[in-house]
Amino acid sequence: MTAPRTLHRTTVAQSWAWMRLDILIRLIPLTVAPLVFSWFTGTPLAAFGLSFAHPLRDVVISIPLGLAGFAIATAFASYLGRRSGRWFVPTVPDLTVQSAYYIVLNAPIEEWFFRGFVQGMLSRWWQAPAIAVLVATAIFGAYHLLDRWGWRPVVGATAAGLFLGLIYLWQPSPPSLLAPTLVHAAITCGFLSLGPYVLYHWRRKSLG
Repeated sequence: MTAPRTLHRTTVAQSWAWMRLDILIRLIPLTVAPLVFSWFTGTPLAAFGLSFAHPLRDVVISIPLGLAGFAIATAFASYLGRRSGRWFVPTVPDLTVQSAYYIVLNAPIEEWFFRGFVQGMLSRWWQAPAIAVLVATAIFGAYHLLDRWGWRPVVGATAAGLFLGLIYLWQPSPPSLLAPTLVHAAITCGFLSLGPYVLYHWRRKSLG
């Protein structure tokens, strides 16, 4: 039996309170680490997926994968809300701020580090791309423990990381972060911002 849900309409002020810490504690270190490694080792940034060799193909592939990821993430957020009895839905201003944050900062930086840097470097060092995907995925899942998430959302994040890692692996050379970044942004928006917002308003209309 699931508990009735308490609705929480999040605001820009509430989101900014955690975003500024997120930028300092996570996003800045994740951005800087590959740059420092590149500077010390002479590794070109293109080796970390900073390439736009096949942008049209990446965007076309990202559309169906992103829509599928968005739908699954939205359903998963709804499932977690039913289990916890709490449903977080952004207000319109917060929807804009959160979605921009996930698209412009969160998704690109996390893909830059976990897929481009960690997965890419492990794959080259070990000459075992499949193992590199699994290890990078495990690190990506464990990284979400920093948010003090429960085991269910961490498992969900780990599954999403595996999906993104496979997208990065199965593409023509040179590898590009564009496709996994776009899909990552769609999944995060489905889970945390636009997904709950759309589902909330759809249910209100269906009930009333």
